[in-house]
Amino acid sequence: MIIYTPAKINFGLKVINKRNDGFHNLETIFYPVSIFDKLTINIRPSSRSSNTFKISTNNRVIPLDKSNICFKTVVQFLKVFNIKKYFDFEIFIEKNIPVLGGLGGGSSNAAAVIKACLKYFNIDVKSNKEKILDLALNIGSDVPFFMVLKPCFATGRGEKMRLLPEFTLKDYKLLLVNAGIYVSTKWAFSSLNLKEGELRNSNLSQVKRFEEKIFDFLENDFEKIVFERYPELEIIKKELLEKGAIFASLSGTGSTLFGVFSKVDVNKLQEAQKHFANKKYKTFISE
Repeated sequence: MIIYTPAKINFGLKVINKRNDGFHNLETIFYPVSIFDKLTINIRPSSRSSNTFKISTNNRVIPLDKSNICFKTVVQFLKVFNIKKYFDFEIFIEKNIPVLGGLGGGSSNAAAVIKACLKYFNIDVKSNKEKILDLALNIGSDVPFFMVLKPCFATGRGEKMRLLPEFTLKDYKLLLVNAGIYVSTKWAFSSLNLKEGELRNSNLSQVKRFEEKIFDFLENDFEKIVFERYPELEIIKKELLEKGAIFASLSGTGSTLFGVFSKVDVNKLQEAQKHFANKKYKTFISE
């Protein structure tokens, strides 16, 4: 199977409180974007009395051992669905989505592996919906969204989703800029220094569509701490706005900034992309 796995951006990311299990409750709007990794997945019955796993990639940053998210996903899938026979798994990950860039590339890869396994092992999705979403959440907080792949308002760890059919960017294009900086999600959350019992406010639940009057609601709580440590990223956001973006933000906890440009101002978008490309940043345009 060959599966193209998209990235996501966050419109707003509000951390509400710290949970007893060490995770955080948050509110965000997930939006899929057309930047893709390519996964080639081969599954065959094994002649051995054990499962075998071979993971390879074109990106030297990605681990190829048991810590790889695709490896973890297969192991969890076999356990959850009580697969007793043995199989050989080969997965090649062709990375295009920046690693640790706040775009959910690893989570998207994991969701693709789940979908591939569901198809191969002929698992009925409708009757196993809760089990599948629990599996996805156990692998990563963003993985349930990549099983849905539609704009949605998310709460909890990100697994409680409400679709936002009116939240579209049909009149806009996105420019994503990645400076090649790796921002640790664990560091970002710990740097919030949330006190036990502390609750933060959010207006994101009121957002139904992308329009200027709600831009103040689309705040990313991680911008302050990430920009303090990596001031280069704050400059990118400012330059996106100076170059004509009507809205710009950090995505997730990572190092990718995105700007929303009107399709009417396509020249501004092209000029902005050229500006950042000249700085040797990775740039992507998404419809």
